[in-house]
Amino acid sequence: MDRYIDFTVEDFVWDTFFRQWVLSPTRETDTIWNDWTESNPEILDRIHQAQTIVLSLRLQEAEISDDEISQVVKQTITKIGQPLAETDQSRYKLPVFSIPWLQFAASVALILLLGWVAYAFLIKKETRQQAATESPMILNEDALTEQINTTDKAMAINLEDGSHITLAPKGKIRYAGKFAEARREVYLEGEAFFEIAKDPNRPFLVYSNGLITKVLGTSFRIKAYDFSDEVTVEVKTGRVSVFAQSDPNVKEKASNRELEGVVLNPNQKIIYARDEVRMVKTLVEKPEIVVSKAETPQFQFEDTPASEVFTTIGKAYGIDILFDEELLKGCPLTATLDNQTLHEKLSIICKAVEANYEILDGQIVVHSKGCRN
Repeated sequence: MDRYIDFTVEDFVWDTFFRQWVLSPTRETDTIWNDWTESNPEILDRIHQAQTIVLSLRLQEAEISDDEISQVVKQTITKIGQPLAETDQSRYKLPVFSIPWLQFAASVALILLLGWVAYAFLIKKETRQQAATESPMILNEDALTEQINTTDKAMAINLEDGSHITLAPKGKIRYAGKFAEARREVYLEGEAFFEIAKDPNRPFLVYSNGLITKVLGTSFRIKAYDFSDEVTVEVKTGRVSVFAQSDPNVKEKASNRELEGVVLNPNQKIIYARDEVRMVKTLVEKPEIVVSKAETPQFQFEDTPASEVFTTIGKAYGIDILFDEELLKGCPLTATLDNQTLHEKLSIICKAVEANYEILDGQIVVHSKGCRN
């Protein structure tokens, strides 16, 4: 949850886990968010503003069209003067809306807020379209080395900084024979696995079909085929950040030595929809254990609280598993889970303690009503 500290109102609006809490709250998500906001009261104003926007727009997807935004504004205008739904009133405890002049003021404020949202997204869309027509930040394209894999086997490429690239068949990559002092850049078409040498003073950037992947030293895979509408980035070790090439702050994010944008940890991946300029953060299909063999637990549990089991598994795979600790610490589990995949482990545990789980924004959220026994 620490990553939410620096979120803007807009960041909260488009965050999947936040929207899920606002639109479909559960006991687990209520506990998680309420505890976090109590610990971070300085962010309450942003939380409340984002809640208002999410509830007003009733967002179901991470991106909505201009027509949909206009329709929402029209519907809101026609509803001026109508009382809030009973569920919303009870949830947010706003009995003052029964006072006519306050109700009118709130309606006006809501219209202004919706207008601001619509305007912001129109400006952002224009900026994206303008930036999308610009070429990548290639200083001297003639000086780049180009490698094309015309074979049916993976091609190994070694860079001058000690980094290694495994280029899949039909893939193409361009790079400088000697990288610049400020940053290391390559340009990919197709699929490749990267093992980047650590150099905190020179970020490594991969440009691939409108998406920029930035790392300081790690291993990851990128799939960026011209015939596909999506670009995917999967992290194996370390951390990477990704952002669209059409981002208005692309130069600052590329030049900064810190990781900015959407940050991915091991076993996480991003799916970038090129046409919609939209990113979805999730888990890789087959998450792997990220701790060393010496630190890998045996996954043998005997009358172990489910809360402790989830914590152990989360640390082993480097994945955040969110759950109601108070609720699950009274659910004992006895099982040996050495040979199962992560999803098999989670399914077995959830079935044993009468729970279920879902993946949201690259995290695992466990839902449970407690144990009967």
